[in-house]
Amino acid sequence: MKIDRRLLSAAAVVATLAAAGTWPATVVAAAETSASSLAKEVLPPAKARSGGFTKVVEKVTTTSKTGVKSCPNGAQEAFADKSGRTDLVSEVVACSTTKAAGTLLTNTVSATSATTGKPPKRLGSSALERSIGSVYAIYWRRGTTVEVVAINTDVPASQNSSTSSTVAGPPLTSTQQRFLDSAANAQDALSS
Repeated sequence: MKIDRRLLSAAAVVATLAAAGTWPATVVAAAETSASSLAKEVLPPAKARSGGFTKVVEKVTTTSKTGVKSCPNGAQEAFADKSGRTDLVSEVVACSTTKAAGTLLTNTVSATSATTGKPPKRLGSSALERSIGSVYAIYWRRGTTVEVVAINTDVPASQNSSTSSTVAGPPLTSTQQRFLDSAANAQDALSS
């Protein structure tokens, strides 16, 4: 699994989230959690379809090499809407300690911009909504894990991972914001 660290930061790990098709890894379980067991923690395809994300861009993939030493295991999946111009990504990453998970989440703040959105209360006090370019994401921590659900509102016609932008894209619509909140709640319910 190739992880673009532009939205999810760890100590010296992250830069910015890709508007070009690869996404940040998130954290959902303890270090003992295997990468393959994290696959059941990402957003169910039925939930993605309910928000209009009917195309599977990337089936659930797992890795034990996220590139973040203290958060080695991860799972991710991606969906696109009918037009192919908007993506939905769900990710989970397991860290070795709560401190590592906290650092990962804290560093996200410096690599991203605040949004006007407020994360759902269910996600707890660690939750934050951030953006970079045209990607809007909700991050939250559960113990030694960090999770993220993100919507990219301006997927390039050519999904070239070497091309990325931090220029603001189209903002989330109110419908997209409601779905982002709903998707985060649905994903969180899987790990609770």
